[in-house]
Amino acid sequence: MLREIISWPISVARTAVDLPREMERSIREANELMEVSREQLELIRRQGDDALEQAERMNDLLGRMVRLTEPLERAQRGGEYAAERLKRAIFGAEEAAARASIDAEVIAEETAVAEQEEVAEQEEASARPPDPPER
Repeated sequence: MLREIISWPISVARTAVDLPREMERSIREANELMEVSREQLELIRRQGDDALEQAERMNDLLGRMVRLTEPLERAQRGGEYAAERLKRAIFGAEEAAARASIDAEVIAEETAVAEQEEVAEQEEASARPPDPPER
């Protein structure tokens, strides 16, 4: 008991002496962690800036590509028009009309098949039990 009474003030004094050093060490560690965090944030910011620049370059390239395809589309439409005119000149208007009606029939059949598939999907969806309500 006497030993504890004598050692306790010494322990308190030692702790009081060590406290400023421990606080300084804790503050230094916190400052080091904040510096590392700042560096990481700066790195992330630079990466974000680089990604944004790359996205802008890709957008520019895509815009150029779209502009380059416009003449090709016009040429294709012109080629289709010329081909139709050539068919009419070679096969006559009656043949072109017959071909057009065949094309229309094919389109109508494709549309009917697509509608049948859509109806079948709707029937299948309506045959499923409803989802349970969310709570």
